[in-house]
Amino acid sequence: MIGITGGIASGKSTASHIFQHDHNAYVFDADKEAKLLLLKKEISDKVLQTFPELHSTEPSSMSKVVFKNKDNQKKLNSILHPAVNNELLNRIEKIGNENMHSLFIVDAALIIEGGSFKYYHESGAYIILLTSPESTRIERALSRGNLSEESINARMSLQWKDDQKKEYADYIIENSGTLDQLKSSITFILKEIKENEKHN
Repeated sequence: MIGITGGIASGKSTASHIFQHDHNAYVFDADKEAKLLLLKKEISDKVLQTFPELHSTEPSSMSKVVFKNKDNQKKLNSILHPAVNNELLNRIEKIGNENMHSLFIVDAALIIEGGSFKYYHESGAYIILLTSPESTRIERALSRGNLSEESINARMSLQWKDDQKKEYADYIIENSGTLDQLKSSITFILKEIKENEKHN
């Protein structure tokens, strides 16, 4: 298993897409899974009880409250993370039994901040951290057209800086180049991982 992590607009989805289409990987997108879980009444009720100012668990409505401060983010994560992790464990078993994919990838922004890195290290999984200058990431996020610069900066302020995350990662990709450069970095890392697996 490989976890792909990094701040907003660092290139996690692009890297996951490369793993999926070039290396026959199954991708578990933690953000998408969290949004699906919010459609479940049990989860949405907990969120609405925790944040009385919310009238719905629509992402656009929630982001205004959740990304206000770290305390609100922690409260939401305490509800969502156990449910997402439970879904992840079920999916690992299911995909493993199907035996159709050569890799299992987890695309998740908070592998390091949320403490999941301990599970990765203990289970022999790997963590790839994608980094880019903040100015590049802001530019990328703005180009998506669904967030204002103020919203992007608010989200960045709640995430650890790249330098804080580096010590927890097994591999680091400085993702400021071309798509082909990112593909080459991923291919190189996979070769390294295969070599490591041979000797373990």
